[in-house]
Amino acid sequence: MLKISATQRGAFERAALADFDARMLTHLERFSPRHLRIVGDPELGALIVVGHERAELYGLVSERSKRIYIELMLMFGSGFATDPQHVWAVEPLRAGDDEYRRVDRLRDAAWRHLDRTASDDLDAAGRSQPGRAAAQLQQFAQFERAPSDEAGLDLRALLVALLRRVFPAKCEDIGEPALVRTVEQALATARTFALVTERGQALFVGLAVIFGADFHRDPQFTWAGRALAEVGSANERTRIEALLRGATGCLDRFWAEEG
Repeated sequence: MLKISATQRGAFERAALADFDARMLTHLERFSPRHLRIVGDPELGALIVVGHERAELYGLVSERSKRIYIELMLMFGSGFATDPQHVWAVEPLRAGDDEYRRVDRLRDAAWRHLDRTASDDLDAAGRSQPGRAAAQLQQFAQFERAPSDEAGLDLRALLVALLRRVFPAKCEDIGEPALVRTVEQALATARTFALVTERGQALFVGLAVIFGADFHRDPQFTWAGRALAEVGSANERTRIEALLRGATGCLDRFWAEEG
């Protein structure tokens, strides 16, 4: 009987993983061609590696299951599985039943969520608006308290109210507890990057909702990591402007064909 050494087995596993990565890269380029304008092959490759590992944490081990998981990372951000705004992902990922049934429920839940929240991205006539996401982000970038706001009013409450105005369908779909957790988590993360002004924290919340809670370390959004890495060598205003330029450029490239 032939015996396969640990070295040979490791080589086979690496070759199989490389084949998967190559097939997945080709698939993602077909799945969402727009992403090629904002994410290069190296970044997509890094996303695939992260997705492969995270999918397995939830018992999604088949190639089809991993493909669906990585597609959702592309759509909702690399950290969608633990992002408090994506409550639809919790049950399918954490249930104890068959992998294939769970991943189908996960995919179906994602599309239902998109259907229920689509109106946030449409005009009154139901048409897609290419500049809408950038305009939504600007409302967070330009955040300041209104003269009528009480001086001691909690920033969290103000940002929850702003989210309800900017993303009414999403806020209705995810519910108040998830909405509050989304804001609280984003504010806590913003402070770890020394974003201490209300404008900086508001922008971070907007970015977390639009690009996903883990946007600051998402392989798709390297502009965010670069801007936030300047802590200690650039003042907060400079970092805020770098974040805003990166995010706006990303959105403009994504919608380039729609202008």
